[in-house]
Parts: sequence; C-alpha cells; structure tokens
Amino acid sequence: MAKILADREIKKLLGSVFIDADEEFINPNGIELRLGVKVRFHSTGETKELHPDSFLKVNPGESVLISSMEKIDFTAKTVQHLYPNKMLMGLITPTTTMMREGIAQVATKIDAGFRGNLNWGLRNGSAKELILQYGEPIFKLTIFLLEKDELPDIPYGEGKTDFYQDTDGIKGSARHLPADIPKDKIVSSSFDKLDPKKQLREAGYPFNHIGTELVDLHGKFEVVSKDVTLLKGEFEKRTSELSSKIEKETGDLSKKIEEQGKTLGEKIDTVFQNKFLRLGSFIVGSIPIISGGILFLQNQKLSIGVILLIVLGTGALIIFTGYLLTRKTK
Repeated sequence: MAKILADREIKKLLGSVFIDADEEFINPNGIELRLGVKVRFHSTGETKELHPDSFLKVNPGESVLISSMEKIDFTAKTVQHLYPNKMLMGLITPTTTMMREGIAQVATKIDAGFRGNLNWGLRNGSAKELILQYGEPIFKLTIFLLEKDELPDIPYGEGKTDFYQDTDGIKGSARHLPADIPKDKIVSSSFDKLDPKKQLREAGYPFNHIGTELVDLHGKFEVVSKDVTLLKGEFEKRTSELSSKIEKETGDLSKKIEEQGKTLGEKIDTVFQNKFLRLGSFIVGSIPIISGGILFLQNQKLSIGVILLIVLGTGALIIFTGYLLTRKTK
C-alpha cells in the first residue's frame, strides 16, 4: 500500500528527485513549492518573468498560470536509485496560508514518471489584490511511495499524450478544440439567457457578491430616482406658482403706475394751465400800466435815472406779485 513520505525521507530526495529545492521548506509530511520565474496571465495572454526582488500582483477574480522554482524528477531511473522497484507520485494543494488569503485552486496530482517544472492555475477568489513574492512558498507537495504492485504499466512521459514532460517554465494547455464548432452541436444551460444581475449572483464569489451589491445599489438608485422625480415635480409646481404670482404682481404694478402717471399728468396740466395762465394774464395786463407810468414820469420832467429806478422797482414788484400768485394757485 502506498505510503506518505515523512520529512526524513523527503530530505533524501533533495538534489536528485527535487532539483533547486530547499530543506527549509520541508514539513512533517511534504515539501512546500515556491513561486518561480515564469507567469502567464489568462486575462491578457501575457507571459512575464519574476526576479528575486520582484512581486506578482493578482487582481480580484483574476487567474494566472505560475511555475515552481523547483524541478521534479519522478522518472523510474531517478527514483529507483533510492527506492528499488518503487516509484513516486505527488498531490499538490495550496498552503493553508494561501487558502486563508483567498487563493482558489483544486488539488492536482503529479503522476509517476513526470519530470520538469510544475505549473499551476491560480485564481484570486478574494475581494482585494493578492501580492505574491518571488520565491514565496505557494503550494504543498505531498509525496506517495508506490509499492511494486502499484506501479503503472506506462509511467508518465512514456505515453502518447504526456505533453507536459520536461516542462521548463510555463507550458500552456495542450487541449485543442475544432476551429469552428456548429452552434447546434453545443449543449449548454440557459445561463446566458438569465437576467445579467442573476448571472452575477449565480457566478460564484466574488461575482455573486458583486451581483447582490448591484441589486442593492439598483434599489437605492430607484429610491433616489423617485425622490428626484418628486423634487422635480414640486420644483416645477412652485416655479409655475411663483411665475404666475410675479406676472400678476407685475401687471397690477404696471396698471397702478399707468393710472398714477395719468393722474399726475392731469394734475401737472391743470397746475400748468392755471398758474401760467394767470401769470401770463398778469404780465400782459401789467405792460400797458408800466408803459403809461413811464410816459407819466417823462411828463413830470424827471431824470432818466429816476425813471429807470422806478421802472425796475415796479418790474420787481410785478415779478414778486406773480410768484405769490402762482404759489397760491392749486
């Protein structure tokens, strides 16, 4: 029966079965595998390299394909130097530390006979950015020692479909589909016909959380929209009332100004006619009197200076009398 190798057995594999592995990362029943050089981003198709002083950022919901620093050699030739007539296989799982930070990855196995760098698909299932450092332990490898009766007839690497043997860095998926698949040959659910908000809720974390938030936000938006509509209606009502009131007040004020202007004009006309008619009559009536007075004074043989003085005094008296007449006229 296959047994799980303990730490003391794993130490014996360093340098042969495990290349570039570090004893520091051996734990009681496995070894932690570290983030290596090559990284491929599924969302953009980009392949990038990490270095000893660099960090990898994985956005929420983003998936990346990463490689291990370590190389594994599970071929019979290498393993059977240590364990005659036996072979090794492995099971990879995220470290509990990484799972606590939201890494989503299903367990996968390494077949007996595999050789090369290990590649894993890693998805950030949390709601925040995930930052990973080059050389940081990401996955744990549990190693099983297979007895003679458990050995495969065709170890990995000797079959026709063992595309990932001798992987160096990143090797993409070997799966191939026909270029043009007829639509009537595709069997699918009605998921794509669901309401977009329901699609988000059914898509799993974090998209279900986003969907719920969007529904709540939509509800809040509808409430705000109704409030805005009510405010708009009230504003239009008040504006209409104010406009009507201003129009009425303006009309009344214009009418009053027109009436008062008319009354004032009539009063001015009356005053002008009364005052200046009387003043004109007084002045016209005074002319013969003044003329007669001048002739009388000349017959009295008075000097021109005395006559002029008497005429000026009489004129001043007439002007003053006219002023008094116009003031008293209503």
